[in-house]
This record gives sequence, C-alpha cells and structure tokens, in this order.
Amino acid sequence: MARTNKRSVWNGFFKAMVASARRLIEHPEQLRQIVDDAFIKMRKHSDAIREIAADLQIILRLIKAWLAGGYKDISTKSIVILIGAILYFLNPFDAIPDAIPVLGYVDDVAVVGWIVKTLKDEIEKFRVWESARANPRPTAHGSSIP
Repeated sequence: MARTNKRSVWNGFFKAMVASARRLIEHPEQLRQIVDDAFIKMRKHSDAIREIAADLQIILRLIKAWLAGGYKDISTKSIVILIGAILYFLNPFDAIPDAIPVLGYVDDVAVVGWIVKTLKDEIEKFRVWESARANPRPTAHGSSIP
C-alpha cells in the first residue's frame, strides 16, 4: 500500500509538471529561461545529481535545439514530457523536497532516469542529429552535409 501511495504522489507531481509544460510550449521566452535555470541548478547541485547529469544535459540541449527551430524530429507529446521532467527537476517542493539533505534529489534522479528510459529512441535520434551537425560529412564536391 505504501508503495502505491508513493507512486501516486510522484505521478501527481509529474502530471502537474506535464500540464505546465503543455502551456509553456506556447511561451518560448519563458521556456528558454527555464532551460537556463535548469543548467544553473544542474551545475550548482552537480554532486547530488551526478547519476543523471549527462542525461539532463542532453535533454536540455534537445529542448534548446527544438526551441531554436533546428531540431524538429520529435513529437509534441515527447517534447512536453521532456519539459515536464525539467520542470520537475526545477521544482524544489516536489515529492521529496530538494532541501532534505541526501534524499532531496532522489526523486529527481528517478524521474529523469524514467523519462530517459521511456524516450530513449527520441533521445538517441537527437544524439545522432547533434553528432551529424557537429561532424559534417564531406561530399564529393568538397562541401559538407550536416
């Protein structure tokens, strides 16, 4: 019974974040600020979130690329879920408040890990896209293909 209650608390918090994310995609400037805030929080609490730091970075880069219009190969549902995960990470009063020493980020790690696992194909597509842009292939005519 206790496990079900914990899961429903996390579900409730995450559902609220996803609902906020749905509204947020209509406000790109606000979303850019949230991405910047997430980068700051990630750096500030790098020891506590070490397990998910790389995953958070790629999620944030994906959202930034999507916002800039460069990366479009993602469904609205998936981008909303990723933004929801970032909002959950930023919320200090989620299922386990971040101010609680040692335990405060356990739920954040769990939520981000779950999202990365759930959307692994979407994230992998972005990694391939990002890598191709960073390392363009030369063509027969000497120009490059991103």
